Formats: sequence, structure tokens, C-alpha cells
Amino acid sequence: MSGLLKVLSAITPPPAQPAAREYDGWELRWKMLVFRPAMFKFEGVVLGVLAGYLLLYFIGRFVNMSRAKSTIKPFEKTIDSQFKVSRDLLSSGPSLHLLYSTGRRNVLCMHSTITLTPLHDIASLAIHYGKAIIEPAYDVSETVLFDLTLGRGADGLQGEGLGVWAIADKSAMRDIREKRWDLTFPRLHDSSIVPVTHALFAEHSDVTDVLMKTSGVGVSDVLSDPKAASVLKYLLVTDQPARRPAKGPLPAKFRSREILLCLYKPKNAAQVEAAKAWLQVALNIADLESRPNLLKPDVARKLVKTRQQVDVDLTSAYSKEVAEDAPKEETAEERRLAKKKAERAQMSEKELKRLEELEKKREMRKMQKRGIKGGAQ
Repeated sequence: MSGLLKVLSAITPPPAQPAAREYDGWELRWKMLVFRPAMFKFEGVVLGVLAGYLLLYFIGRFVNMSRAKSTIKPFEKTIDSQFKVSRDLLSSGPSLHLLYSTGRRNVLCMHSTITLTPLHDIASLAIHYGKAIIEPAYDVSETVLFDLTLGRGADGLQGEGLGVWAIADKSAMRDIREKRWDLTFPRLHDSSIVPVTHALFAEHSDVTDVLMKTSGVGVSDVLSDPKAASVLKYLLVTDQPARRPAKGPLPAKFRSREILLCLYKPKNAAQVEAAKAWLQVALNIADLESRPNLLKPDVARKLVKTRQQVDVDLTSAYSKEVAEDAPKEETAEERRLAKKKAERAQMSEKELKRLEELEKKREMRKMQKRGIKGGAQ
């Protein structure tokens, strides 16, 4: 019993000491409890920083949501008139906002994505602008992306279309080409219609003629307006994925044809009108691609042949990777040595010594035979 008392006395905390009387700062008292804030300066600073960070987060989230709503508002009339169903604007993080629309002829669906500066996070903001200083190609611009999916799957308009075609702002071209594998299909083309601030990508000049010269589409008309050109980051017509397929050709059910319109966030009324004009152009291209026989038969065959060759190359590259990673088959000599090693593992020391002596004698006889043959010659 005395041992238990000793243990309890050892773990029992010392009695509470009365608060020091020399403290002359502000304090809170309630019965026997005393709180003296001046004694918790470090803890106060930590809590203040945490509270400030959370306050900044919620303020930044609210501000960016308000900015996203004001950005998409000018397009709502066009979207509502073109699509039967359009869901409410959703937030996928304080700096990314999404809008889904569907129910239009020649367009399966449209995803609108608004990317804003991460005002909610000081660390992300510092990295965001730090990269812009260190990496000249890093893009810090705020954008609005309209991704129109025309068809998807084996029956999703896969055998038709205009291949991969794009107009991109030269200042962002490096970043765009690094992120999009499908831009390896077209080549850079010169065109007097395209302003010097932008670059033209096309697999064939006939594709450019169809998009630029077909009445009612409006690509060349909008592009000729300097204000409209200044708001365009890129306009991309594609039937290939953004990322290179890693395991052979992309299955038919995952393939799609899309029109991607990426605009810099409009800053004034003139740019808003230009952005609305670009959205109408993208919708016009969607209607254009639904028409049969857009291209000459030889041009259409060339596009198909290119895709077939790319699928062959992807299959070959993946098969090679699989073959390199697969375990190699053992040769007859390797199997013989493995069997010999296993047999030796089961022998005693005497048997191993006897076997080594026999092997030495065999080697000696072989060397003698070689010496006799060499002397005879």
C-alpha cells in the first residue's frame, strides 16, 4: 500500500500557486480563475496571423465569386438563347469557376471556365507572381474558356471535321504548345488575314480557307478588329486530346471533337462586346463542322491517313515499353546454371569438396588435350 502511495504522490501535480502579485497589466478574473493576456504574447500573435489568413481567404473567395459572376453575366443572354439548359455558376476553389450548358443542336455540351487570380491565398499569390518573374513564359492572365464538345465516342462525328486548327496569341504560344499535344498535328502558316500579334496553325491550307472564307462564320471579320484580336488568347478546333495517350491510341469511346475558345478576361465594354462576338464565332464553327463534304476528298483522306499513322506510332511505342518492362525469358544456359546452383545448395561440405576436386580434374584434362592438339599442329 505504501508503494502505491509513493507512485501516486510522484505523479500528483503540485498545488496551484497563487497568481504573482507583481503583474500590473490588464487581467480577467472570475472566482479562482485569472487570465492575464500579456503573458501569452506569442500565442496571441499566432492566433492573430491565423485569423488574418482565414479572414483573407473568405474575403478573397467572396470577391472572386463576385468577379466571376460579373464576368459571365454579359454572356448569359447568348448562352441562354443558344442552350436549353444552363446550370448555375459553381466554384471549384476560390480562383476557378465553372458553368455547364447543354441542349443545342450540333453541340453536345459546353463547359465555361473562369480562371481568376488567387486573391484568397497569400502563398499562392506570391508563387503565382514569382513564377511570372522567373519564367517569362508563365502566364498570369485571367481567362474565360469556352469548351464546346461537338461529339464524343465511336458515333460522335469522328470521321469528319477539320482536323486540328488554331489561332493563338504569340505571347502565350509557348505555354499553349507545351500544354497541348494536339498542336503537334498542324504546322504554322502565314496569312495576311491573321494579325501580327497572333499565329495560325493548320494541317492544310484548305482548312483555313473553309474557316476564314465561308460566309456566316465570321472568323476573319472578328479577327480584323484590333479590339477583338486583343481579347483572344486562342481559338482551337481539334479532334485530338490535349495530352499524348500513354497506353497506345485513345479508345474510340473516349475520343471527342471540340472547339476551345480561350479569351482574356474583358476589362471594358468594348472588350466585352468583342468577347461575345468570339463566342458567336465558336458557335458558328460548330454549325459549320456539322455540314458534310467541307473539304476536298484528297484533303480529307490526308487528315485520316495522318491519324492512322499516329495511332500506329502510339501502338508501336506502347508495345515497346511493355516489352522492355516485361521479365526476360531465361536462356538454356541460365536455366542450367540455376539448376546447378540449386543442386549445390542441397549438398554437404564433403560432397561440395569432392565435386570441386572432380571439376578441377576435368579442367586439367581439357587443358592437357588442348596442349596435345596444339603440339600436333
